Amino acid sequence: MAVTVEKLTPHIGALVSGVDAAAELDEATSKAVVEAWLAHGVILLRGQSLTDHQQANFSRLFGTLAERSRPAEKRNEGKRAEADPYDGYTMLVTNIREKGKPIGSLPDGDMMFHADLVYREIPSRATILYGIEVPKQGGDTLFASLTAAYEALDDDTLSLIEGKRAIQGYHYGIMHRQDNVPLQSYLHPLVQVIPETGRKALFASRLMTMSVEGMGKDASDALLAKLFDHIEEPRFVYTHKWRPGDLLVWDNRATVHGRTDFDPNERRLLRRFATSGAPPIAA
Repeated sequence: MAVTVEKLTPHIGALVSGVDAAAELDEATSKAVVEAWLAHGVILLRGQSLTDHQQANFSRLFGTLAERSRPAEKRNEGKRAEADPYDGYTMLVTNIREKGKPIGSLPDGDMMFHADLVYREIPSRATILYGIEVPKQGGDTLFASLTAAYEALDDDTLSLIEGKRAIQGYHYGIMHRQDNVPLQSYLHPLVQVIPETGRKALFASRLMTMSVEGMGKDASDALLAKLFDHIEEPRFVYTHKWRPGDLLVWDNRATVHGRTDFDPNERRLLRRFATSGAPPIAA
């Protein structure tokens, strides 16, 4: 079957059909999948049936597998046999609990827009998320295009953010912004260039961007609030309503993502891999 790519919204997201992510893909198919990912920021493959090993193999299309980020005290929770080559790379996004303790991460509630590992020198490049069990309603994943948002900025704002850097920070286990000093943080350019496409992207998110370097608190807060509201405008956003067997891949440099709330009494289980990135390139 030929690979087909259909836009999900004008600015972000595409449905990719004709690909079995569990199979060994030929060069032409692999190239088409990666090109769709770069062009649209988020790609969706429906009706997939994947083991963790098959998902990991597909994930390598988008770079080198990255070890997952966990606080030290949680590294041994739910740990699988040492012989499993994917222990340390697989992350379960789930509210399922055993003996009262979550078997994975990010179990409940909504989550503000963010990108993965931006509080480190080297953020993630791609995130690959596979739906296994999903609630009947809610638990949607939201995506916003940082490239389209940048390209729609007015000249005054473009001039204001030119050459600026911002602190990206994170508190483990926190899904809503806090103003106190994060446990991990890194100073990154406020606008970056995606090297494969040459497009510029805002590097900001409501959850993790804390302040703009060289600006007073009031001015920094006002600028960031304006950017957050702009990024999250409906025209730049794709809302994904999960079905079992959905496989989503997003470009962590060109998009931010969040989550809507859902009934905690319903099970939600998704499996995640990520790939290693590179330090952001300032525009």
